[in-house]
Amino acid sequence: MKILFFFIPVFLFASVKQKIINFYKNYYPTIKIEKITSNKPFPKKYKTVDFKLANHKLPSSTLIIDGKYYFYTIKANIGVWKATDVIKVNMPVLNNAVFKKIKFRSFYSKPLTKINSKLVASKIISKNAIINESNTKIKPLILRGQSVSVLFKDKNIEIYSKGTALNDANINESVKVKIGSKIYTGTADNNGDIIIK
Repeated sequence: MKILFFFIPVFLFASVKQKIINFYKNYYPTIKIEKITSNKPFPKKYKTVDFKLANHKLPSSTLIIDGKYYFYTIKANIGVWKATDVIKVNMPVLNNAVFKKIKFRSFYSKPLTKINSKLVASKIISKNAIINESNTKIKPLILRGQSVSVLFKDKNIEIYSKGTALNDANINESVKVKIGSKIYTGTADNNGDIIIK
């Protein structure tokens, strides 16, 4: 006696709500969505879910399912880093920040989910402010206002001096440096010295 097995293809659809969750998690890995509401019930079966009108910066937005528009709102919490005190320009962020969960809302700049010892403030960050992409930067090799060694090179002549950097810079980037009352332009080398030719 032969037993025949028939395999019927089964197409599994992720729910629309799961697709919304995935959409936000793509931008905010620490987000926890508690509730999703919409102006009309989402279909259980569909062909396409289009997020071209959806704005990940907002808790309310619009998506298109099989050509029909759905307005939805999410209720969610998100983990962010917040300043525990005022962080001045070029100060390290890590020692002055704490990870907290807050209610998801619109952000003018994407909150950072990870910070490290190389991250510094690119502008003054007020106490309790969210640490984000626009108020931080990776610490450059040379900081504005930093005392730097300057090497003047001209054919076979080399002259060493000390000066003050007038702008931030990394390796091979241009640096304006003040020596006494004069301002020169040079290039940062990998030791953090300024080379002027």
